[in-house]
Amino acid sequence: MLHLRIIIGDNDEKFLINTSSQLKNMGYNVVDTDTSGTSLIRKIRSLKPDAVLVDVNLKGISGFEISNIVEGEGICPCIIMLKTNPSEYAVKLQQKLIYAYLQKPLIISNVEYVIDNAYISFKKIIELNREIKERKTIEKAKGFLMKNYNMSEEKAYEYIRKKSMDKSISMYKVALAIIDIINKKEDL
Repeated sequence: MLHLRIIIGDNDEKFLINTSSQLKNMGYNVVDTDTSGTSLIRKIRSLKPDAVLVDVNLKGISGFEISNIVEGEGICPCIIMLKTNPSEYAVKLQQKLIYAYLQKPLIISNVEYVIDNAYISFKKIIELNREIKERKTIEKAKGFLMKNYNMSEEKAYEYIRKKSMDKSISMYKVALAIIDIINKKEDL
């Protein structure tokens, strides 16, 4: 089990107290709870939890809207809690970045599995997105070198790789510097 920091959002205070207690007994750190969607978003942004459990029908803003905001900003995965049959929300669940939900009443044996897997999947997606961004930046820098210095694609790549090794910094950082330098040159 991962010892994650959790925030819970639900309309029912009693549910929040009971669920917080159960999660703490499981080894999770429940850092906050709330019954208001807008207040929950503020807490999530400031506390940066590892995962959020949120009721689908939270006051002020729905669990799906909260999930879109929080996952979209790359903060953490949101696990939607449903009182009804999940098939009613199948399309919305499939559109989430992380497909994770729990059905109420919560079955504690399922909770750990869902939270930990949502967290691991989210981290993998964030890492893949970071790698894609870095590769695109390196490709852009290669293109700038090819265009401005008449280098072949291989030579441009080798240039970036060599600078990376010589300076002991990532190819991504070298690529950012190349793009910045060439952009400044073009602005003159």
